[in-house]
Amino acid sequence: MSDDLIIHEENGREYHSAFDLELDSVAIETIKWLVLGHLLYLGGLAFALLASIDKGNVWMTPLYVLPLLWAERKQTNWMRVAVFVIGFTALHYAAVALAFNAYPDSVRAPGGNPMLPGLVGGAAGAFGTLALCAVCGMLKPGAPTLIFAAFGGLLLAGLGSFGVYMYLTTGADESFASAFTRLLWVYSPWQLLFAYVLAKTLKPAGD
Repeated sequence: MSDDLIIHEENGREYHSAFDLELDSVAIETIKWLVLGHLLYLGGLAFALLASIDKGNVWMTPLYVLPLLWAERKQTNWMRVAVFVIGFTALHYAAVALAFNAYPDSVRAPGGNPMLPGLVGGAAGAFGTLALCAVCGMLKPGAPTLIFAAFGGLLLAGLGSFGVYMYLTTGADESFASAFTRLLWVYSPWQLLFAYVLAKTLKPAGD
């Protein structure tokens, strides 16, 4: 790997180019806490289902970033907290609303396109959150990061399309297990890939 792909800062942390798919030590820490956050989110999602909380899938969004914020508590600032908690939740709400609006009666009919709602929602969630992070100066600088974020957003849009397709086409009954399993198709693959994209593009807290 060439020297220009790794920059050693005075504090000893290393950064890899966004074009290098390998996770450096900083990114590994980020993705570790986001994966833990995903598991915490799933626990909140299960609670929301059992408690019949309307839009519980949206209101549990802060759980996804809570472990990362805890790990960064000594270096982070209120802007980062607001983006992760308020911004990500608001964009999740908007993505769900856009996906719902992309699901007209014609989609429910035979021959409709069940891939479209997830594509719209996945793209809105991915590009919306990454754009918000960029505007707030939370992404690593340089064109490679923006290009990686763009390709990551496209992959997340496609994954969202697949997840919602599975949700819409998987047989459902009235049981909790059925409802939770269908939601896993929507959220588990998407959030895990999103964790990777964030780990590669976010600046560490305090930078």
